[in-house]
Amino acid sequence: MSKSHYTLTCLHCGRSHEDSSSGFLLSCNGAHPAALLRARYANRQLAIHDAHPGPFRYSDWLPVRRIPREAHGSVLYQSRGLARHLRLNNLFVAFNGYWPEKGAFLETCSFKELEAYSVCARIPSGERRTLVVTSAGNTGMAFLQVCSENEVPVLVLVPEQAVPNLWMTVEKHPNVILAAVTGEADYFDTIEIGRRIAAMDEFYPEGGAQNVARRDGMGTIVLQAAERLGRIPDHYIQAIGSGTGGIAAWEMSSRLRADGRFGSQPMQLHFVQNSPFTIMTDSWQRSSRRLLEMGETEQRERISQLYAPVLSNRVPPYEVRGGVYDALTDTHGHMYSVSEREAREAGELFIRLEGSDLHPAAEVALAGLIKAVALNRIGKNELVVLNITGGGSARLEREGKKRAVVPDIVMHRDDGVEELVGKLLSINGMR
Repeated sequence: MSKSHYTLTCLHCGRSHEDSSSGFLLSCNGAHPAALLRARYANRQLAIHDAHPGPFRYSDWLPVRRIPREAHGSVLYQSRGLARHLRLNNLFVAFNGYWPEKGAFLETCSFKELEAYSVCARIPSGERRTLVVTSAGNTGMAFLQVCSENEVPVLVLVPEQAVPNLWMTVEKHPNVILAAVTGEADYFDTIEIGRRIAAMDEFYPEGGAQNVARRDGMGTIVLQAAERLGRIPDHYIQAIGSGTGGIAAWEMSSRLRADGRFGSQPMQLHFVQNSPFTIMTDSWQRSSRRLLEMGETEQRERISQLYAPVLSNRVPPYEVRGGVYDALTDTHGHMYSVSEREAREAGELFIRLEGSDLHPAAEVALAGLIKAVALNRIGKNELVVLNITGGGSARLEREGKKRAVVPDIVMHRDDGVEELVGKLLSINGMR
């Protein structure tokens, strides 16, 4: 494919950019406040490419340069047991994980594989530098797997506490490097270390929420729903840490509205966070575009108590133009806070009524749906999509498919540039 099928538009100044030929264009260089770029596609109507695998069925609406040979996607199915329990007549589950009977084969058991496929497919041919990915856990695991399958050089950084929860089902490629960040590091610390490394000549940043490929890859869940259901869902429910996946859902639903064949009403967003770290929920419920102030010590203490630690970004894209606040405002959305007890009970309910284990973050999402129904924010006949962002890892383990991963390198959150360079040079894959 050619990058000519899309341009990138700044959501603050409206300036249109061609994508970078030497890497990812991640931001506008205009003298204005921070704003996300959004991909604008030459084909304004949704096209389906049945011959392409997984999320690449929707490649006209992905900012990619190539189509990988193999890629798995989300699976959408209509709930019966959970729908009866919640008295919802049109509840659909977007399942992202491992559930062979449903045709679900995302073997890191997370929808983060969708973004990893799309990001890798955006990399220009001939790129010699190493991609830098920072993660609280699931994103890192997805890039370890997908980059190994596609032989893409990558340095994945995660907090040390996330390492025991990482696995792969394929052999890690020699140019795929896992780094653990120590010193009681959290996701924000990992981002800071990654930023310093990505500024070096031999590396380049994946970009997180700024990467349009990351967002649009995850947004294919909404396209799959529209293809299956024939229209835009009335409601979309997802747990969020940074909120990137939620922004992605909003952007894709906006494209569908502009298409004109899937309805014109906004898809109402319902975002869920895990207490006690609910900085976006607290800000939204106070009608504040600015994130509420919270000291670093308090933030770290709250994050340490999370049942779903992947939902823990201290600097989420909430305030930025085109971010979480704008998505919720445009769709008249809602945010919810749920406890560990509520999430665990929701997970047990899903196993009993639907049949698969869930990741903690997906349990948080289901607990949020239960709250939304109790608050009468969702009508019994409205079309609802619940994004189960991860599930099936217990099944995968029972089948003996998990391979534990060991860090290739350990970094400290306070390492300076010289220390980082020395540690990177000690790894064969970085030489």
